[in-house]
Amino acid sequence: MAIAISKDPVARGVARELGLAGSPGASYLSTAKMGDVLVLFYDGDSVEPPPEEALKALGVSHLVVPSRHEMARPRPMLTAHTPGTAPSLSVAHAGLKSWLLRRICSERPEGFDCALEATHHAPNTEEVSVTFVEVGSTEREWRDRRALRALASALGELPRFEARAPPVMSVGDLHYSLLTAEVVDGAVDVGHVVHKDVATADLAVRAFMKHVTRPRKVVVYRKSLKGPVRRDVMDALARYAELDVR
Repeated sequence: MAIAISKDPVARGVARELGLAGSPGASYLSTAKMGDVLVLFYDGDSVEPPPEEALKALGVSHLVVPSRHEMARPRPMLTAHTPGTAPSLSVAHAGLKSWLLRRICSERPEGFDCALEATHHAPNTEEVSVTFVEVGSTEREWRDRRALRALASALGELPRFEARAPPVMSVGDLHYSLLTAEVVDGAVDVGHVVHKDVATADLAVRAFMKHVTRPRKVVVYRKSLKGPVRRDVMDALARYAELDVR
């Protein structure tokens, strides 16, 4: 398990709250330890973590990336999501992402919402799972120590992570997932969230295959998917998992 600390203001703020100090060295990145968790400091943006081969060489199987969150209509938010852009996507760790969101939401400051986001933006990975935890949505929130402490508190508990809820994926979902409440309540762990605007049968199957633990169920939002797309998605996924059509 590793945490990636970029030059992103939220990442650096979280590092300060954790009492971690480091800076990139001549070999591109420097490392520190937080118990059994490796901390990587690098000079890129949060969406440009060290290459997967470099992560694997360091023994990293699961990477958590604290980052800023931006949106068209800014409001205070704490979010979590798996990254990835079609046609590839990153490996999703449903249990880890959901566990982090629960802890972050349990400590969110007054006035902040929390949400599980759809899969979006770089990087794409083939073997290393990547999970983003974010503070949004303006510079004011990125520097809010209350929000940074909520993320830092969750990351500080990583050595005690344990997945307990059944893994689920959603297709045809909104950007701020309709499954957020179920995740926060501990009913499910959600991996990839395939947004309604990009959902295809091919992408849904690719997303399903790219999980640390394959989902037992796929939630399909029928009102968000046009008839032919919905049928193709359901036909493609029915051979792999139980479908929950909503």
